[in-house]
Amino acid sequence: MANVVDVLQESATLRHPTSADLLVTMLSQELGAPVEPLQNRTLRPYLLQLVEVCARIPDGLPCLVRCLGYVEEQSVTVLALRRLVDEWEAVDFFDGADLHPLRPDLMELRSSAALAAMARRASRSRTQELPAWCDTGWAVFLRLAGGNSAARELPVSMAFLSLAADQLVEDGLREAAERLRRWNRAQARVWGFEDQMAEWQHDSITDQPASLMPAYLMIQFEPDGVDPDRYYLSHWRQSDAESWHPLPGETLHLHRDDLPAEVDTLIEQTEERWSDLRQPVVLEFILPWELLGEPVEWWHKEADSASPTPLVMDYTVLIRSFERLRKAAWHRPWHNKWRQFKERPAETHSYWNRPGHSHFHLERELKEDEQAVCLVLSEPPGTDSATSRQEYLAGLRAGVPAMIWHRGDCSDPAFKEAVAEIVQDRGLAGLLERTGRWRKEALAMGPEGWDNHVGRHLAILLDDPERKPEPPGPAHVPVKP
Repeated sequence: MANVVDVLQESATLRHPTSADLLVTMLSQELGAPVEPLQNRTLRPYLLQLVEVCARIPDGLPCLVRCLGYVEEQSVTVLALRRLVDEWEAVDFFDGADLHPLRPDLMELRSSAALAAMARRASRSRTQELPAWCDTGWAVFLRLAGGNSAARELPVSMAFLSLAADQLVEDGLREAAERLRRWNRAQARVWGFEDQMAEWQHDSITDQPASLMPAYLMIQFEPDGVDPDRYYLSHWRQSDAESWHPLPGETLHLHRDDLPAEVDTLIEQTEERWSDLRQPVVLEFILPWELLGEPVEWWHKEADSASPTPLVMDYTVLIRSFERLRKAAWHRPWHNKWRQFKERPAETHSYWNRPGHSHFHLERELKEDEQAVCLVLSEPPGTDSATSRQEYLAGLRAGVPAMIWHRGDCSDPAFKEAVAEIVQDRGLAGLLERTGRWRKEALAMGPEGWDNHVGRHLAILLDDPERKPEPPGPAHVPVKP
């Protein structure tokens, strides 16, 4: 506890009355309990009392550090506190067992890619990524202690120790590896986990097949609300094959012209994080109305190189509706139609809207026809056309999870021919696979010819209500300009 107070004393936030009051207000809200303000009290005694109060409340200390992070982002103080809180919780999890003999040997492991791979494997993919302060085996072990373990399953931190010992052997540090294994065996005996340890060691040497479940990178553009040329870019990463809990990244405030370059950077950083994944990756762009005309599938990776790569070459690229995610009143019909799409795909069908068709009657017909789950638009959305906006809005209100359009001309005979082939197979897998085939045909023509192929202009919105991004935290915190 004294170490936590020592670090807090170095915080610029707590040494300034205004920012200290802001921290206390946020902490009170997150804890759901009042926290006494600093006012004119001496700092260290106040901090001792604050840490003691937080330590008595479940999740209290992590909450204190999280709130300080809202103010200071990833400051030196915040990172140091996160390391200390992880150690505090690890000691509590192991019920006072002496962990420090493990520290010197675990400090030898510093490869971020190897540590992330071991953490993912030890947690059976429940831990997807490691936070920035987990830069050594010791920090990762503390972070994993007590987390993400099913009943009577070998604790994740002990599974990690087993993998760390294997890695030390590969690095030629056999004595260090044996010290970790000896500690692990002793702890397994104390807790009666000898069978689980043996089972883990047997399973860990068996090469696991690659998951068929894709990893998702969700990228959202939210309008500034004041400046029409600026957007908040948020993103979430999801690579857990067993459950849906996307991890939020930082939020950026950008000019519209800077969005493609920032997406390029974000994808490169994500690929570095996921360098050991064997799953396919899906890109999902959550777009507001005014950006639906952007050909995001054909934005580039490595745009600063002599030969940039269109995103559609490497990924399945889907569009989602920003407005629908934000409008909870539209979610019930959305869920209902998605269940039809998912559970009884052979009974579902597409609906081709006719030019000049009343948007009122379009919405009515889509709502009455429960099996109509894919709307083929008569005009491209994202333009100044009032008719196009009303058509799109009717689809959202009716809960239609899939929409297809041509980004330039929905009356193009080649587009109608392509869509007729795409929607003939009523299942979800067929919809994606057939759209992908048309895009690949366009790719095969190369940059000099793909603009003349309908696959270059196909856009598909596919909104899964069961896969929603988590909010990035308090409104736009942190935001980088």
